[in-house]
Amino acid sequence: MGVRSAVFPSRSTHRGAPVIDVDLYGDHAVDNAQDVYRLIRDAGPVVWLPRHRVFAMGRFDDVRAALRDDAGFRSGKGVAANPVANTLGHFTTLSSDGDTHMRRRMILMQSLTSRAIRPSLPTLEREAAATVDRLLARDSFDGIADFATRLPVQAVAELVGVRVTPEQMLTWGRATFDGLGPTNGRALKSLRSALGLFSYTVRLDRRHVTPDGWASTVLDAADRGEISRIEAKNMIIDFVAPSLDTTILATGRLLWSLGTHPQAWQQMRDEPDLIPTAVVEAVRLASPVRTFTRSVTRETTIGDVRLRAGDRIALLFAAANSDERHFDDPERFSLDQRGGNVGWGHGVHTCVGMQLAKLEMQTLLRAMVDRVDRITVDEPVLLRNNCLQGLESFRASFS
Repeated sequence: MGVRSAVFPSRSTHRGAPVIDVDLYGDHAVDNAQDVYRLIRDAGPVVWLPRHRVFAMGRFDDVRAALRDDAGFRSGKGVAANPVANTLGHFTTLSSDGDTHMRRRMILMQSLTSRAIRPSLPTLEREAAATVDRLLARDSFDGIADFATRLPVQAVAELVGVRVTPEQMLTWGRATFDGLGPTNGRALKSLRSALGLFSYTVRLDRRHVTPDGWASTVLDAADRGEISRIEAKNMIIDFVAPSLDTTILATGRLLWSLGTHPQAWQQMRDEPDLIPTAVVEAVRLASPVRTFTRSVTRETTIGDVRLRAGDRIALLFAAANSDERHFDDPERFSLDQRGGNVGWGHGVHTCVGMQLAKLEMQTLLRAMVDRVDRITVDEPVLLRNNCLQGLESFRASFS
């Protein structure tokens, strides 16, 4: 069935919202994401997805407004599309609101402010240079496994400071994001790994973390009585689950975009001051987290749609970031694109690791501009995940 034919006639509505019979998390929607996002945006500011029994929002201005309105669109009852994951995530920073969220967030930010991560820059620079030099010596490489993954795995996994392998962190992270969708086949297949992370954090104590790692600072906060012990253990999930995949997928999209837009790569080599712009644009196009849900706390009307307290709505970050109402030629990578995006979220729930992700990606680009003349990419393979979006792999080469 084509995406366009999967929408009911416009007269079919749910409390004023157009009804779109599409499986947002299914393979067809993942493989044809832009078609699905366009369908949702064109239908209206809010649509009803009967297969998931949730509303969905895909236009940039509406998504950003909802993210700013953290009192009306809450995360405290979970951000998943299923009740089990929302219950398990209750003590994480991601699934919290108000003073509780700010208290947890500030503890995490002790490790993730620009000032806190600055001492790691020399390590990141050495690893970035070594990565680029190593790949220059090869005829070709995998843009995800060999390029995008290397820096987070080598540097960030060590900074988190849990005594597990980076490979285990990657497995846990990807499974956790699969678990934030509905209870479909992918979620069920990932259940064992996702529960493995939950089980690990329940058992976690000082023996499992390095003395100077980020995880240790969360346990320190529990020792000071700023958070409970169970909060501390669950908050370490905020470091372990999202710290790798989202940056890897954004970095992969950055390399793919520069390889498919050689004029932009040359422009950036001529003007290295554009490196931060390139990173922001890559994150917009990548939108590595496709969607999180929110619970509505009060009756509100958006367009002609009447939302009630208790409704659940999917905020489609990826759809918002490709909204032609807000961005010029939104599916094209451009160093001239201006304005913010919601690739790292927005408002009080903006990604706590955003500064580190920016630093990693900028460091890789700075290592490349003086070494790499030409980037070639092909053979893209899409990642299929309930909440993550990006490339599983692609072939690349430097010359």
